[in-house]
Amino acid sequence: MSAQLAGTARRYRWAVIGIAALVLFIAGFLIGSARGGVSLHTGMASSTEQTIGIEADGWTYGIPLDIRWQDATGTSHFGGRPECLPPSNTEVGPITFAAIEVTVGGSTWRQVVWVSCLR
Repeated sequence: MSAQLAGTARRYRWAVIGIAALVLFIAGFLIGSARGGVSLHTGMASSTEQTIGIEADGWTYGIPLDIRWQDATGTSHFGGRPECLPPSNTEVGPITFAAIEVTVGGSTWRQVVWVSCLR
């Protein structure tokens, strides 16, 4: 093979490798960005001494009793029970909250990570 043909083949090979790398990068980006992030929801909440639950968007959400939350004045709290969700055994709301979708072992749920008591 002549030197000119060898150089052309080498450039062609690098071009193919570069295009394949670009395609793989784009595919990885699209797959990664398709994963669920944090989503905001609003619903009516029911709370007891031991549990807080909200039904919204066809899902039932359990809210941890120790969670990051925002009070009625906009101040952030980094734990504890949200003041707008006292153990009242009555429906309160609407409550805005943030959740992330989690899948483990074939089971999927939405984990609540933040609650807002702003009205």
